[in-house]
Amino acid sequence: MGRRVGLGHLETLVENLKRDIAWGDCNHGGFKKTVVLSGGGTTTLTAANSGACCIFDTAATSNFTLPAPELGMHFTFISTILATGDHVIQAGTNDHGFLGGVISVSTTAAKSDSFSAATDGNNDFITMDGATLGGAPGSRVEVVAVLDESDSGCWAVTGQIACV
Repeated sequence: MGRRVGLGHLETLVENLKRDIAWGDCNHGGFKKTVVLSGGGTTTLTAANSGACCIFDTAATSNFTLPAPELGMHFTFISTILATGDHVIQAGTNDHGFLGGVISVSTTAAKSDSFSAATDGNNDFITMDGATLGGAPGSRVEVVAVLDESDSGCWAVTGQIACV
């Protein structure tokens, strides 16, 4: 008969584990997300980047292009600097559009609003300009693949964007 292990002892063993834990189809390697920096220009994401925190870290024009959607893929986009050029999140093709929307907040009441994508899912760009379209530091957009076929409305969008 095996030795009984108390919950406290088990918790200590798991906390001190120095490797990933495989739970069926899912690996757990801690709580730290992968970070992808835009650095200006165009950054093309891949399926391997799913779960990443994608950072708009330069004020100049920056573009993140999403990969072909696979059900459950997800990305978080955060602005850490005020955009002076367009900060763009783009679906990989015109067929893979966005559903859902974001809430915009501002210290100017006239700029506080909400945005929703076209109900047919044909929007394939999210653009933040650092002014009325968001892109101020702290703007955050999350996208999740809800369809994995060439169909409009493949990516569900939520978030909060800061306008100046």
